Amino acid sequence: MHFFSTGISLALMLCLYGVQAAETDNLPVSEEPLQPIGFFGTVTGDVELGFLLTSGNTDSFAIRANSELVHDLQRFRNRYQLQSLLQKNNVVDSASGDKSQVTTASRYGFTGQSNYKLVSGNESIFGRGAFLHDKFGAFREQASLAVGYGNRLYEQLTDYIDLETGPGYAHQQTAAREDRSGAIWFLAANINYALYDTSSFRQTLEGAVSLNGQNTTLLSRSSITATIADRLSMRLNFVVKYNSMPEGTLRSTDTETSASLVYTF
Repeated sequence: MHFFSTGISLALMLCLYGVQAAETDNLPVSEEPLQPIGFFGTVTGDVELGFLLTSGNTDSFAIRANSELVHDLQRFRNRYQLQSLLQKNNVVDSASGDKSQVTTASRYGFTGQSNYKLVSGNESIFGRGAFLHDKFGAFREQASLAVGYGNRLYEQLTDYIDLETGPGYAHQQTAAREDRSGAIWFLAANINYALYDTSSFRQTLEGAVSLNGQNTTLLSRSSITATIADRLSMRLNFVVKYNSMPEGTLRSTDTETSASLVYTF
């Protein structure tokens, strides 16, 4: 599995390098370069909020909140991400007919990453930490630390392609409170592409390949964001999560589709 994943990452890097060269040659002459970063850098980000409320034969409530902040400095690029999900359903007791509220989804997580830009500007060295608590997921808790090499293969205005890879350490806890820890190899690819003036596509791929035969995780996030008015947008998300060694009869793959409002700053 380790050699397969390493081969995939090398192939992806070569392909994206070719894309970078082709895109650079074909850039319109009128394209303005990005403005220089000031002493305090630039701060961008968004807050994403989604609701689901049903009533009648089925009563349920769900709220999904995500936020991302990017602080770009002359030598550092810092990225912070927050995510949370809470869902409650009213369940009817078949014997008494009474309704009781049951939590069916509860998740929160945090990711922080800092990239130190090397002399070339596009290459960097990164440090990354992530924590996820998912009461009903394949694992109750998942945490990881990783360091490594990153390369922004392409950047033009708001469009970019990033590749990152390096060693790390992961800790996971199952629903039965069984702890699993060990060395990992972290792989990531991030793509942001403006489809039109008012819409964009973002793709994130992250993998933590276990080096000691423990659980390997893969994560894919795909989203399309379309501007509604000024700083307010609508976002459609599709998320795929994979755990190679889930506990008991739990499935290895989870998917999530959602639509939410986004405020950009």
